[in-house]
Amino acid sequence: MKSVAITLLSSFLLFGCQSGQVSTQNESAESTPAKTMLIDGIDPNLSANEFSLLCESVIQQAKLDFSALESSTGPANMQTVVGAYDDIFYDLQVVRHAWYMKSVHPDESIRDAATKCTETYSDFVTQSGLSRPYYERLTAIDTSVLKEKEQYLVDQALTSFRLAGVDKDQATRDRIRALSQEITSLGNQFDQNIRNDVRYINTTLESLKGLPQDYIDAREADENGLIRISTDYPDLYPVMTYAESDSLRKEMRILSRSRGYPANKKLLKELIEKRHQLAQLLGFENFAALSMKDKMIGNPDNAQAFLSEVGKALKEPVQKELKLLLSRLQKIQPSAERVDVWQANYLMNLVRQEDYALDSKEVRNYFTYHKVRDGIFGLTEDLFGVEIRPWDTATWHSDVESYEMVENGKVIGRFYMDNHPRENKYKHAAHWTLRSGVKNRQIPLSGLAQNFPKGLMEHGQVETFLHEFGHLIHNMFSGTQDYLSTTGMSMERDFVEAPSQMLEEWIWDYDTLVTFASNKQGETIPKELVDKMNRARNFGKATATATQIFYANLSLNYYNQHPDKFELDQLMLSLQDQYAPYPHVEGTHFYANFGHLNGYSSNYYTYQWSLAIATDLFSVFEKSGMRNKEVAWLYRKKVLGAAGSKPAKDFVADFLGREFSPAAYIEKLNNL
Repeated sequence: MKSVAITLLSSFLLFGCQSGQVSTQNESAESTPAKTMLIDGIDPNLSANEFSLLCESVIQQAKLDFSALESSTGPANMQTVVGAYDDIFYDLQVVRHAWYMKSVHPDESIRDAATKCTETYSDFVTQSGLSRPYYERLTAIDTSVLKEKEQYLVDQALTSFRLAGVDKDQATRDRIRALSQEITSLGNQFDQNIRNDVRYINTTLESLKGLPQDYIDAREADENGLIRISTDYPDLYPVMTYAESDSLRKEMRILSRSRGYPANKKLLKELIEKRHQLAQLLGFENFAALSMKDKMIGNPDNAQAFLSEVGKALKEPVQKELKLLLSRLQKIQPSAERVDVWQANYLMNLVRQEDYALDSKEVRNYFTYHKVRDGIFGLTEDLFGVEIRPWDTATWHSDVESYEMVENGKVIGRFYMDNHPRENKYKHAAHWTLRSGVKNRQIPLSGLAQNFPKGLMEHGQVETFLHEFGHLIHNMFSGTQDYLSTTGMSMERDFVEAPSQMLEEWIWDYDTLVTFASNKQGETIPKELVDKMNRARNFGKATATATQIFYANLSLNYYNQHPDKFELDQLMLSLQDQYAPYPHVEGTHFYANFGHLNGYSSNYYTYQWSLAIATDLFSVFEKSGMRNKEVAWLYRKKVLGAAGSKPAKDFVADFLGREFSPAAYIEKLNNL
């Protein structure tokens, strides 16, 4: 189905053909139709106009191909219906990276072109999901003769089409498409406002008292003796942890939690309204009910019940932590009656020093970016028997690193890491699936965007790095299925955080840390220090988890009722008072910079839900050994490799030998 125009255009964007970078493992696909192989890499030299031309051409060809598929006749089977549908989306992958580019590319015109491309792409996905002719072809497949995986694929596809509204009348389908376009556009604007809104304060050297010397040395004062500090993570986190100045920490908190405001208040309200209208058109009471229908959790009531159970388990541990923090604060401010959020990290660091003999400044001396990166690579290589080596390819910025993963001499995946902050770049940490692997057909391609300093890192940042790299590993190892629609990260979305959250455990393991954590003198991190880190590990976890429960309830309650029934600020304040460990800070508008309210909509509960799954999964490693390669192989095969070929609860049970239960996680919280 690939036209000559698309073949030529894809060589502009995805290069490697001329240098022989197509994986040889793709050359023996007997079970799939002959196709031109997608080639690897993102061409950073495309102009905005060329990017737009590519996107328009690829999607236009996809529309023509899909139209032909809709009007096709003859036997309806996996090859003629599902395989042909896969082929169309296979070709579309040459512009799949637009979501990544709109978040990381340094050229504003490229970001704008990529943003427009995501909107055009999303519209095509919506349009194809509303196709009655294709849906009828899908229903005509005799599933009784299919393999179990194929039956599951068809059943899931039919469910997705019904959830998209394919069974509605034409007028309703047209309205669904229009609403979907508006939702995508509003979400893009919401994200862009967060990405572009970096705020600054000018402060004095004196106000930086308590911060690590390398932090201070890296920031020069201007002619007036003022030092500029931004709300980007490498600037913000050390201030909140080490700065002795209470007023500086408060000012930074207000700035960081005001980003995106006021523009995003109006956008978010519109986004919630449009999603509610879409849900009602599709026959659901609210958007949360629609978005959870195909998730493990099932519905908003189950999500609320789970969050309530976690919240109940946290009640006493949170009060215990707050009492301890207040006691420490009163040594500084004798009249203090409560702990505010801008004081929390600073006080926790003091308590760790005094009660656990743990100095965070000492810890960070053992975590330099390039050593952390290499250590995470080494862990992956050791656990899973692969090799990670540099991939010689062009990138869009000098900070971007590129690598490939090799197993038994064959390249099994490639990835980019854009890991340092810069202006107008994505401000958090995330993984993008640029391409899913397909068995005997193509290898996966991933992109990371993070915001770490190039020098010393906090241990929490190391944990974040390993978490996001866990998503990347998942994509690398999940390309084992025969169909694009069941490979990669195609399982229920409220499972996808579990593998990454489980992998975080290794960053607390001495046998792992000793392989890469060393100071500038080359001295390896002492075991006594790692022991202290682990003794202090759970301190602060109750209040941190309660904060996550607040975020999850905010996400859920913005989408589980009619938008006319609440006002953003008032509902946020009510939920914060009910669930958060710290009171609201006047002048902040968290919802305006909480990007997950777009990407995850109602489903931020996913992080706690998947953490409960991760706790259960880790129990197998905990029992058998964290470096047990046999267990790692079974985990890779049964969990990561299963991708979307069966329900997540089933492949989790395959690995555990029993059904998943959140009981272990709830018990863990009770004992904090």
